[in-house]
Amino acid sequence: MNSSTVKRKSWIFWLSLSVILLITLNLPTPVGRAFKGAIRDLLAPVQELVTSYSRRLGNAGDAIRGWGTLPERHEALRAELVEARRQLVELEDLRKENYLLRQQLGFQSRTSWNLIPGQVIARDISGWWQSVRIQLGGNQRVFPDQAVISTNGLVGKVAEVSGKTAEVLLISDPACRVAVRIDGKDVYAILQGQALTWKGRVLCKIEFINKNIEIREGDKVITSGLGGVFPPGIEVGRIVSVELDDHQLHQLGEVEPSVDLSGLSQIFVMRREGETEP
Repeated sequence: MNSSTVKRKSWIFWLSLSVILLITLNLPTPVGRAFKGAIRDLLAPVQELVTSYSRRLGNAGDAIRGWGTLPERHEALRAELVEARRQLVELEDLRKENYLLRQQLGFQSRTSWNLIPGQVIARDISGWWQSVRIQLGGNQRVFPDQAVISTNGLVGKVAEVSGKTAEVLLISDPACRVAVRIDGKDVYAILQGQALTWKGRVLCKIEFINKNIEIREGDKVITSGLGGVFPPGIEVGRIVSVELDDHQLHQLGEVEPSVDLSGLSQIFVMRREGETEP
């Protein structure tokens, strides 16, 4: 086949293609849409294949570029996780502190007692929670033998005072004695600390209760006001067990304090009306 024949066939091909293109562009609208739709359907598998390969190549490139920074990214994520956990703990502490403050404000507004709010700053570990130190002292007109309470009930009494701190003897200490009565009954007794039981439970005891008076588990014990140290009506705890003494003459009772003495943080020192420095 000579070159003139090739040129002639090439010219015929391009001329035919131009005629077809011209006819396609000038087809009536319905026919043109159908024709173009058929062409798109024919090309769709090829386009889909090309797009799929393009995406794979792009993902592979991203992975290759990220190999060098993967350890750094993991380290950064770990650091962010630690910071997020720290912030959660901080928020939880703030929530608890806010709750305690609201409790204190509500408690002070409900009572007519003259209260000095304070915080526990140290504990007598060797005494098994029998005393605590508070950041109130003589500078805040805190004196020995003042009653100390919390929002849940009686804590103990002030034992020793310095300028800025005070030692509080807890009701769980055997040296602490409180004049009490059974709420709703004409029963008076002396409550004394027993420190911790062998099970780690804090209990106090009351003795010399008339054996003919009915006392039940769950009865509330409150201060009687006798003795002058503790004002009347402060909740002390509830009776958890009752039995007769060895001589079968009196009843003995064990009392679980209303206050969690091992978890004290916020307290109130009760100032007597018109009290002056002793």
